[in-house]
Amino acid sequence: MRVNIISNSDTAGGAARAAYRLHLALNKINIENQMVVKHKFSDDYAVISPSKIKLACSKGIDLVSKKLQKIQKTKNPILHSANFFGSDVFKIIQKSDADIINIHWINGETLSIKQISKINKPVVMTLHDMWAFCGGEHYCSDDVNSRFRLGYSANNKVDLLSGIDLNRFIWNEKMKYWKAKNFTIVTPSQWLSQCAKESMLFKGCNIVTIPNALDIDVFKPIDKKIARELLNLPLEGKLVGFGALGGSKDLRKGFDLLEEALKKLSFKEDYRCVVFGQSTPKKVPNLGLPINYIGHLNDDITLALFYNAIDVMVVPSRQENLPQTATESQACGTPVVAFNTTGFPDVIEHKVTGYLANVFDSNDLASGIKWCIDNYSHDLHSKCRDRAVSLWSQNVISKKYTQLYYSIINSRDI
Repeated sequence: MRVNIISNSDTAGGAARAAYRLHLALNKINIENQMVVKHKFSDDYAVISPSKIKLACSKGIDLVSKKLQKIQKTKNPILHSANFFGSDVFKIIQKSDADIINIHWINGETLSIKQISKINKPVVMTLHDMWAFCGGEHYCSDDVNSRFRLGYSANNKVDLLSGIDLNRFIWNEKMKYWKAKNFTIVTPSQWLSQCAKESMLFKGCNIVTIPNALDIDVFKPIDKKIARELLNLPLEGKLVGFGALGGSKDLRKGFDLLEEALKKLSFKEDYRCVVFGQSTPKKVPNLGLPINYIGHLNDDITLALFYNAIDVMVVPSRQENLPQTATESQACGTPVVAFNTTGFPDVIEHKVTGYLANVFDSNDLASGIKWCIDNYSHDLHSKCRDRAVSLWSQNVISKKYTQLYYSIINSRDI
């Protein structure tokens, strides 16, 4: 069996990293596979991309795509993608001898909607957000009146939009080219699987939940003091970790709720915040607690040091699929606090490996941070690690994907 994993990139961004980790996990169990990407950043010989000349030519297409998307006026800060044109990644796929094509995050004009429909091999589509069954939005509201459930009509255009309803056009393109296709859909969380099952586009498709793979030999517990020394963090005190505050304009990321929660803990004199993914800004926000900024962490080993250095990881998002910051943290033995919504119940076992706060309740988010710090013990540390090993290790996830791939191939041979 030969597998092609398709992605916009091999290492740039969370979805790309998830796809690349699957590629490495399949390698470990000797499943022949290669990644086909639009933008290659690693030196992995098994990752291939279009020539530099073709990529240079595609920049004009990318620019046109971005210009066209501006005809839709939206107040929604969520990323939107049109996938009008695609790229030469499609030609590489069509010429390959792969038995399975596993598509991951293919926006940024990696593949067009039409190109995906014309792939001449069985397609597994791994979703890292909601784009595949929505219009152009990568995330949208999840309720009974969501357009992905009812269909995108002229009568249910959301208030955030004005002018041309490009989301509706893109969704109709997906209905036109994909509805009759027998895609197998994989999502990393039960929540996203349920959304896909209830969507107009993927209703009736084979939808499977398989989490993202983690290298548990990289994301593993190490001595907290050593981790803090290497990252130049205070050796004393309780460190509360979270991602860059740059997402504060995106309500989905929940940084407004995190800010409220941290201010409620300002009486804890031994608490400090540690922010990764961002250098110290010109104007440091007042979170009620001292803040250490450690900048962008560009490799997994440094990320693992960060998770080992902190006492608790907070992921305050209102909506997430299966955040890798939460799984990575637990693999290092560090508990996670998040809201009891969307993909988080798949990640956190409440008061066992972290804390699931009442939905969008900043008071309970603060209580969760305090609970994890007050109850930090060898037992809590071990349960976090054990959960990660049993649910997200490369060995576990690669076998689940392999079983799925073989089942698809065998069903075609009957």
